[in-house]
This record gives sequence, C-alpha cells and structure tokens, in this order.
Amino acid sequence: MTRSFRIATTLALAGLLLTACSSSTPPTTTTTHPTTSTTTTTTVSAATANPAIRHAFSVLFDLADPAVEPKLAVVQDGETLRQAITDALKSTLAKAAGGAKVTSIKLESGTACSSETLPSPCAAVVFDILSTKSTVLLPNSKGFAIEQNGTWVVTKNTICSLLTLANGGTAPKGC
Repeated sequence: MTRSFRIATTLALAGLLLTACSSSTPPTTTTTHPTTSTTTTTTVSAATANPAIRHAFSVLFDLADPAVEPKLAVVQDGETLRQAITDALKSTLAKAAGGAKVTSIKLESGTACSSETLPSPCAAVVFDILSTKSTVLLPNSKGFAIEQNGTWVVTKNTICSLLTLANGGTAPKGC
C-alpha cells in the first residue's frame, strides 16, 4: 500500500467519523438575565458568520504556515490542543496536506446544536481537504463551527477526530 493511499484512506476515515447536524429553524441565541427578568434573542447572520467560519477553517488547515498561535486562535478551546497541533504540524501527513476548501455551511441553533453537544448557535460545515498540489484528498469532510467569545471557531471535536486518526486511533493530549 503506497503512502499516498494510506494518507487518503486515513483522511477518508476521518470524514466518515464526523457527522453533520441539521435544522429547519433560523439560528438564534437566547439569553435570559435572571436579575432583570429580560430575555434577549439574537439571530445569527449568514452574511457575517459564513466568512468568519471559512476564515477559521482556512487558517486551521493552512499547513504551509507552521505557526501554531493562529491555529489555536481558530479552534474551540485551542490552548488545550497546543501540543497536539504542534506535533501534527511536524508530521509527514501535514506536509502532504495543502489546506481546506469549505464547500457549504449550514447555520444551526437549539436542539440541532445540543444533539451534537455544541452550544447554540453552531454551524455544520462541509469541506474538502486538499493536497499540496490543490487536488482533493478528502472530499465532503464534515465538521462543525461554533461561536466562542464572539468569534466563529472550528470545534474541538472536528480537529480532534482528524488528529486521532492521524495518530493511529489514539487521541492526542488535549482531545
């Protein structure tokens, strides 16, 4: 079995492990303030969220840039994955990957997010993992993004699933 085939197979398995959520309601966030008895509902704008989500996936999967800090900044609880991401960037698998292209984003809320153990709002994201020659290594990968401290980030589960597969099925530290 060739190294390229093993890499593609590993990445394909990662795509199978990640699932997408679905919802027919527009994404909203509801906050209740117990001391004032007021409720605030915020509707998430696709015009604002989609470019931010695309940016987060682009930064995370830009493996030509070995800088760890930007990648940590676009991952949910990124600091807990510092060592895992640092190690992954040194791997031969990282050297073969050339980034990711987001092909679709579906903003979600409420039970669609909570069924994936994610805060609301969240987004189901479909993306292709590309080779260094911009060919698709793993098409239609599924992952998630959430809003964390006012910024859209790739969920920890999305990157941990890929890191676990790249690590021979063993979850790296932080996952």
